[in-house]
Formats: sequence, C-alpha cells, structure tokens
Amino acid sequence: MGKFAMNDREPPATGIRFTVGRDKSGRWIVNDAQGKVGGLFTDRASAVHFAMFESDHIPGAVWCLPEHVTLTLGEAFEPRRLSAASRVAGRA
Repeated sequence: MGKFAMNDREPPATGIRFTVGRDKSGRWIVNDAQGKVGGLFTDRASAVHFAMFESDHIPGAVWCLPEHVTLTLGEAFEPRRLSAASRVAGRA
C-alpha cells in the first residue's frame, strides 16, 4: 500500500458546505450552509484554507463565488443604528 490512501467517504448529501467570497468592503468571507461556522479573513488563501480544513477536504464542499458577486455574514453582523427609543441593557 502506498503512502497515500484513497478517501472512501462520500461527499456531503447537500453538496456545497462552505461558500467563499468577498463582501462589499472587499473582505473575504466564509459562510457555512448550516449557519454554524464562518468568518472574516484578510485574504482568499486563508479563507479557502479554513473552509477546506473545516470540510475535511471533501471534494465539492467548498465553492468560491465569482468576483462580481458579493457575500455577507448575515444580519447579525451588519451594523445597526439604535433608535432614540432603544435602551441599553441594565440602564433605566
């Protein structure tokens, strides 16, 4: 048997697990299809490396978006403005 063994695992049933792309500010983003894992990265190589590692290097689990398509981390990470009626927790 050689130094490398074939990976006998099947690709995930859903196909793509991670999407890699840029946001409107040019930062690299990794989004998990399940909404459990992701992050911001300084360069494409780091983003792809993270996604590949997290998906156990399963072929087809990572998809890189074309340059003209923008990606977001989601609503929870978008800056929001507080209305005048909003209160800070713990203050009256």
